[in-house]
Amino acid sequence: MYVRRNGAGRVRRIVSTAGLASAAVLVAQLALVAPASAVPGLVLKVAGGPDNSDWKTTNAECPVGTTVLGGGGRISDGNGQVVMDTMLPLVGGEAYSVTGREDGNGFGGDWSITTSALCAPAPAGLETRTQLSDNNSNVGKTMDVECPPGKKVLGLGAEMSGGMGRVVIDDLRPSADLTKISIAGMEDGGTDYLDNWTMVGKAICATPPAGLVRITGFGTLDSTTPKTAVARCPEGKRVHGVGGEIDNGQGEVRMTAMWANSSTTVTVTGAEEEGGYGNSWAVKAYAICA
Repeated sequence: MYVRRNGAGRVRRIVSTAGLASAAVLVAQLALVAPASAVPGLVLKVAGGPDNSDWKTTNAECPVGTTVLGGGGRISDGNGQVVMDTMLPLVGGEAYSVTGREDGNGFGGDWSITTSALCAPAPAGLETRTQLSDNNSNVGKTMDVECPPGKKVLGLGAEMSGGMGRVVIDDLRPSADLTKISIAGMEDGGTDYLDNWTMVGKAICATPPAGLVRITGFGTLDSTTPKTAVARCPEGKRVHGVGGEIDNGQGEVRMTAMWANSSTTVTVTGAEEEGGYGNSWAVKAYAICA
């Protein structure tokens, strides 16, 4: 249950961090010409789902013999009113999954999800670390998920379990040294959401391949909407994992894209909710490259 209130009646803790035209499913696989330092056999899978007004999940499945290292998604035609509240590798590593839901005010049009997965034969030391936040109705939550000693982050994911479109993923960020990930969730800035929700975080960790590095793409800090940031891997390196962040969005800005749209670039787009947002905010994109 949620209750609509005006701005004076809402107290918020600021967390400063961070279209498919038919219902046919598009599945495209792009082989990545990877240098010796990349995880061998790395491929990018892209899958699109139906274009309608229902909440929906789209999975990008990995080829047989490979496992998911990272991934992300994009909402088309949601006009900032659709929240990606789940961006996670599936248990078993067979796919990357993205779920979208309309926000507390709903959306009258059709929209769709495109999901990308970065897949490869399991690299040395591969394991997925999972952590849950407290289950309560706090307006904002933050959490770190750490890799074991000697291992680094290849990919990451988060879920706002129980948020039902009223909680946004505000920050899904690998650390600069790739030893952990940081996650932040914020309740929708247009509603008071009284139900409990839990933040789920997953870090895909492995013995680091040579040359592993985090690249950051910065957007502008202002009040324009929408806006996009792009992180590009250095020459000779390829994307292995994806992250994104909304800085100072206070739940009123949603990530409408956080995905690998090519073998060398990660694109993150943010859009204000339909009521607008008067403060300045920025979007950041993170590419894990090797």
